[in-house]
Amino acid sequence: MTANKGYTIEVSSRYGEWWRYNVELMCGCFDAAEQRTGFATASSEVADVGANLTERPAEIAPARTVRLTAEPCDHLVLYIYIIPHTLPRGNDIDATTPFEIEIRIACDGRRIRTEKRRINQWSGASIEMRIARDA
Repeated sequence: MTANKGYTIEVSSRYGEWWRYNVELMCGCFDAAEQRTGFATASSEVADVGANLTERPAEIAPARTVRLTAEPCDHLVLYIYIIPHTLPRGNDIDATTPFEIEIRIACDGRRIRTEKRRINQWSGASIEMRIARDA
């Protein structure tokens, strides 16, 4: 039997301008009685909102992954915030179509869920997910 190692959540994107977004992950950990037993956060901040950078900072990997680990629990409520700090250069709608992120969730070392979400280049996203061990 696998020991309880908790949850691992990873958010990544292959989008070439993924660097234009700060990413915040946070989750509440709960027991079967819905009592919160813990809280975890992780972030990848590239620049202050409104920075309007002209190119990716050298220290930011083009294909960065943001990873959150949470303690063992019955289930968790996860919040993912994709926050643009640099808006698209142009305002042509066809050139600013949504891009894709991938959310990978593992529990006790076993992948239990993978999702892809489309993200608006202008507004980013706020995503809420309830995740249980047996998902």
